[in-house]
Amino acid sequence: MTDSAHSAADRPIDDDTARRYVGSQIVLFLATLLHALLTWPLSETVALFAGGIVVAFAVEAPAIRAGLFTHYLRPKVAGVPVSILLAWPAVVYLAVRAASLAVEGTVAVAGLAAVLATLADAAVEPNAVRDGAWAYADVLPGPRVRGVPWWNAAGWLGVVFVTALLPTMV
Repeated sequence: MTDSAHSAADRPIDDDTARRYVGSQIVLFLATLLHALLTWPLSETVALFAGGIVVAFAVEAPAIRAGLFTHYLRPKVAGVPVSILLAWPAVVYLAVRAASLAVEGTVAVAGLAAVLATLADAAVEPNAVRDGAWAYADVLPGPRVRGVPWWNAAGWLGVVFVTALLPTMV
């Protein structure tokens, strides 16, 4: 899908707002990575952060190619903003650490982390769409909440669950 296929409400993000989004995503990544390096085993840190980037790319790139959404943040790799690839494992890390305070067991932690990260995304996503950081196409039927389609939450639940399991596989 081309940028011109979007409505005026889905216009690409302005430069100052884009810099703010990208900057905050990079800071989030660096802060969470530093925390993980200081408090977690190195193998688990590498598994979650490097694996999380790979999982995020493996899900985002095909969805973009399928025309489900368009990102306007830059720089990009195969249509996926680098800052988005960095933000994914950072958000998952925070959700995993929070979930591990509340529940025990690999599957329980991954499940709660998926719910927590999806709720966090639900708070951020509508503003990103409004600000023009990315836009969703009208290719799948179903409800939207403040411009965000239902399948975004379903995707977050699945991708975070899988990513949250990565540290347990080392």
